[in-house]
Amino acid sequence: MVKHLWWMGVAWVSVNAWAQADGASKPVAKVGDVSVYAVDQRGDKRTTEETVTVTSVDQTHIKSKHVRPDRNPPEIEGVLTADWATTVSGASGTRFDPPIAGFKFPLVVGDGWKSSFVGEGASNKSKTDLDFKVAARETVKTPAGEFDAYRIEAEGWITGITWSGAIRMTEVRWYAPAIGRVVKSEYKDFRGGNLWTNTVTELKSFKPAP
Repeated sequence: MVKHLWWMGVAWVSVNAWAQADGASKPVAKVGDVSVYAVDQRGDKRTTEETVTVTSVDQTHIKSKHVRPDRNPPEIEGVLTADWATTVSGASGTRFDPPIAGFKFPLVVGDGWKSSFVGEGASNKSKTDLDFKVAARETVKTPAGEFDAYRIEAEGWITGITWSGAIRMTEVRWYAPAIGRVVKSEYKDFRGGNLWTNTVTELKSFKPAP
């Protein structure tokens, strides 16, 4: 089993969020939106950069190109539904059925929801059960600046279908309504009680489509 089984870390949704300025309306994506993220893979002591470009928007799906120079292939396509659930991870190419319900708009502090899905990658398959909660609205600092953001917390278990065992995971992400992006995320997973993956992703820049 590969170490980064299906890392969500933004990037399963954190690099896939666009919304109206009040944070309450359904997200809107435009072809040509470009975000650049700094990715700190602390467990592996590696850093890289990920560039996300919206390539297609229609009534059913939003597609984006995710480019990271440290992986092979460097470019992976991410796919969201029209309701902003993640169908294909731009971080790993993992497909989810049903899609991951990573957001529940309007965002309201105190609201919570669940999402259960099967993730299938090139060589493995797993089932995940997650609990989400909008924990707070607070200020967060990133390389791109300081943002007023909703802090969304997720926790749950990844259970192997084509492999044995279970992995506990947590993620915290900060969604900034002013630019309609998750501007920071902290993802961790634990195997045998030990921290295995520890990744922090932060927004470096955002350029909206003309």
